[in-house]
Amino acid sequence: MYICKMKKKKLQRSKSRISAKKKSLFGNFFTVSLLCILLLGVGSVFYIRTYYPAIYQKILNKITARKINSTYESNRIEHIVSLYYDKVFGIDLSHYQEREEIEWDSLYIRNKTAKYPIQFAIFRATMGNDGTDKNFAHFFSEAKKHQLIRGAYHYYRPDEDPKLQANSYLKSARLEKGDFLPILDIEQLPKKKSKEQFIKDVQTWLDIVEKHYKHKPIIYTYISFYEDYLYPTFKQYPLWIANYNNVSVPTSVFSWQLWQFTENGITAGAKVKIDFNIFNGDSSELNKLLL
Repeated sequence: MYICKMKKKKLQRSKSRISAKKKSLFGNFFTVSLLCILLLGVGSVFYIRTYYPAIYQKILNKITARKINSTYESNRIEHIVSLYYDKVFGIDLSHYQEREEIEWDSLYIRNKTAKYPIQFAIFRATMGNDGTDKNFAHFFSEAKKHQLIRGAYHYYRPDEDPKLQANSYLKSARLEKGDFLPILDIEQLPKKKSKEQFIKDVQTWLDIVEKHYKHKPIIYTYISFYEDYLYPTFKQYPLWIANYNNVSVPTSVFSWQLWQFTENGITAGAKVKIDFNIFNGDSSELNKLLL
């Protein structure tokens, strides 16, 4: 009887240990799985924010439907607008903003003391070999109707053919006298080509478009991308720089013409946050960037 009891106790202890191990293994598995999911989520957000900023902003706009900014961002925008109150302000849009989200008669930028009119609007016309922005024709027409200076940019896809991309832009943009010079948006390195080939391809696009319009195109990019990959090869091209940091100038090193200073612009003329831009000069100086 005693031996049987001892065996039962040993068996119970053994079962308890096995059960505890199972719980521990399950707990470890759950913890590791949760960490993997979190890392994957953070990694995905970082990847989209870095390589597809427009898509990131589109998602962000849908999540944060209310037009509200953090105190930090509000103060940053207020500071920049106050510094550049005597310059020319504008916006840029693409199909990530819907047609019904823009009220053209109510577009302006303001700080605490005044509001400043939007004088130009730039739109995505094309992307890659043959992609066209679904809202371009509508936005381009509305801008003209509301007497805004218009611009059209091509979103460059580095793994695709630069000649096809240039010709697609020329076919769709159809810029007129008084519009901005043609614009090339470069934000990514290729995955299937060398850096050297990337530089040659970008030059090919620029040369084709310059030959057609008889003017050097404007290059749009992020400050870090310009520093790391485009300068000094393309330093002779007008620069439209994106820099969302808490700075008074987008760059103190390079000459710049346009500054996209926030992707969180709030105005009565838009139901979502939009990109705000500054031209580094007055209205008469802006003519140098127009056809």
